[in-house]
Amino acid sequence: MPRHIKFGIMILFLVFSGGVAYFYNLRQQVRHLTELALEVPQPYLTEELVFEEAAPKKIVTLFFPSTVVDGLLEEEEFDIHSSEEVTLEAKQIIAGLIEGSHSGLGQVLPSETKLREIYLVESGLMIVDLTREASALHPGGVTGEVSSIYSVVNSLTLNLPAVRQVKILVEGVETETLAGHVDLRRPLVQDLSMTGRVQMDDTESARQ
Repeated sequence: MPRHIKFGIMILFLVFSGGVAYFYNLRQQVRHLTELALEVPQPYLTEELVFEEAAPKKIVTLFFPSTVVDGLLEEEEFDIHSSEEVTLEAKQIIAGLIEGSHSGLGQVLPSETKLREIYLVESGLMIVDLTREASALHPGGVTGEVSSIYSVVNSLTLNLPAVRQVKILVEGVETETLAGHVDLRRPLVQDLSMTGRVQMDDTESARQ
């Protein structure tokens, strides 16, 4: 057999062997990624927070949508357990918002919503990871969505000095919106312009 044919066959064999190895490696990687995708973390159930009876309490101010004035957020005081861990206090604040107002104010998030996890980044950014119900069962509407989002943002930033920005995730991933209107791809800062607190402060400023 001519030398150039033998050389060609050898090249084809090497290419074929490399292709088989590449395909096998690719299949292993796909299988590994599939297994990881199936390992979905279970939602963190906010009602399972457990504290010792002697744990000190503190009062926080939570914001809920008004049932009288559309677009207004009203304040309500809640008791939580004080903790040196900011995220532990934040979990209780989110639990209170999901639980709902004790005085008949509007619902912030669907009651089926669960908190998956909360993270605090050194820059003062708090990441709130909610289950899909927060979005899928949200009643919608621009005003309703804004009220939901800033009830969360304002409740966290007002009560926790270490928190300056809030980013909301759904099922562990970034989402464009909660109900189709407000951009959640960027962190949000405190905005009290829709609360009676700011209106009162403006009135006092005008008198001075």
